[in-house]
Amino acid sequence: MKHLLSYPVCHPIEGLPGGGGGLEGIGCDGVELLTLFEEVPQEYRGISPAVHLPYAIDWYSGWTGKVDPAGLTDEDVRYVMYGRDRGEAVGNIRSAIAHAAGISPAYGVLHAGSADLDEVMLRRQTGDSREVILAFCEMANQVVSGFKGGEPPFKLAFENLWWPGLRLRDPWEHSLISGHIEFDNWGYCLDTGHLMNTLPDAYDEQTCVERLLGIFDRYPDDMKGRIGTVHLHLSTSAGYRNTFEESPRPPGETIMETLSRSYSHAMSIDQHRPFSTAGCKALVDALAPDFVTHEMVGSGTGDVIGDFIQQRSFFPQGDESYK
Repeated sequence: MKHLLSYPVCHPIEGLPGGGGGLEGIGCDGVELLTLFEEVPQEYRGISPAVHLPYAIDWYSGWTGKVDPAGLTDEDVRYVMYGRDRGEAVGNIRSAIAHAAGISPAYGVLHAGSADLDEVMLRRQTGDSREVILAFCEMANQVVSGFKGGEPPFKLAFENLWWPGLRLRDPWEHSLISGHIEFDNWGYCLDTGHLMNTLPDAYDEQTCVERLLGIFDRYPDDMKGRIGTVHLHLSTSAGYRNTFEESPRPPGETIMETLSRSYSHAMSIDQHRPFSTAGCKALVDALAPDFVTHEMVGSGTGDVIGDFIQQRSFFPQGDESYK
């Protein structure tokens, strides 16, 4: 098992311990690099066993033609809905994968859920997770069909969100994906904080750990076997989620205005805090992934490395299973 640190490519490599050369000293086996829709600098080749592919916040509305991209720049379109139409979306995702393949990662994370910008500031989203998952499978199949042999150049790890789509709450989600993905080299990236964001009683760390372990117990073996990586962080946001003031999207508000208005709201839900107890080790032990990414970016402390060290301390460095 390798322990990685989430790190965006847009941040200077000098922000890592020893410019990336000092990661071993904090018990880190490398970074899961959050990439862009462009070539990845070769300086990351030796320290990035994995990548997190760029994501679009409301790709489902773009894929289904619900949203009009008029008025958005090409750059904004990529990060809102991947493309102005299905063909452009497929091409942009395929290009992001091809660029990331240049550093030969073991896997690349791809979000399999989608936030509806019309409902992002509401307590209840009306989207049908089954339909979103089916659309994701359709999109992923088209993307991968353009690669040699109909397989991606590295494993695609589908990540759960708390928005409609893949949430990894129930085995039916796995059955649906397994029945509709047309390539073999795929798996799951289980994000603990995102899963906690689906819990109505995620008020404290112990409750969150207990609830997640109960969910894991319901996973069939073949579903667990597809979980090759875990995004490990804590999100006890039930208090905020149950009390925030709802704000429907005003008529005429632009997409970029909605994104700007909802950013702090999303961060209040998805806290990305480090665990403070060994409960995080129990979660990882229950899934036995190949990789654990300590996803501390945005935790609020401003000390990403310190947060990593705190959470990493619950995994004994002398134990071969946690190296």
